[in-house]
Amino acid sequence: MLHLTLLLLSILSITEGLRTGGNIFTRRYKAPKETNYRQIEKQILDDVLDEKVYDPRIRPAGENTTDGPSMVYVNVFVRSFSKIDDVKMEYSFQITLRQQWNDKRLRFKEKLAEMGVEEDKIRYLTMTEASKVWMPDTFFRNEKIGRFHSILTPNLYVRVFPGGDVLYSIRVSLICTCGMY
Repeated sequence: MLHLTLLLLSILSITEGLRTGGNIFTRRYKAPKETNYRQIEKQILDDVLDEKVYDPRIRPAGENTTDGPSMVYVNVFVRSFSKIDDVKMEYSFQITLRQQWNDKRLRFKEKLAEMGVEEDKIRYLTMTEASKVWMPDTFFRNEKIGRFHSILTPNLYVRVFPGGDVLYSIRVSLICTCGMY
């Protein structure tokens, strides 16, 4: 009879634990904490963009860390042509402008290794504030009116890759002149 009572009490405590969310297995053995990669990304960005280390007003070094020009690769994706006006000699279009360059001051490959993070876990860091990094002075020579899209938030991103490559992408609408003789 005593054994039966102990057995019933054991079953009741187990079912009570399951009913209240407890689990006899997880009470003794805690599951390992998952890595918070967003927090690691924030920490890397804070380290790399620290004002004592990085000044966005200074352009990156040229090829082979020389004082030569910084090579900027430009890609333009034409989203649409909306108007061609032969009387005003202008046309309107919308593009996605992408620019890519290398800024060795933004490298964080070594930081990933120091933190024990595999490189495929954080392939790049994404920012939405372009003013935090150096930007090339790109312009459209025949532009009359230009605007950046910022419905809700600006339509741009900056990606920084472990080796210091920077990819800047922004959506732009332009009205440009064109001699239509």
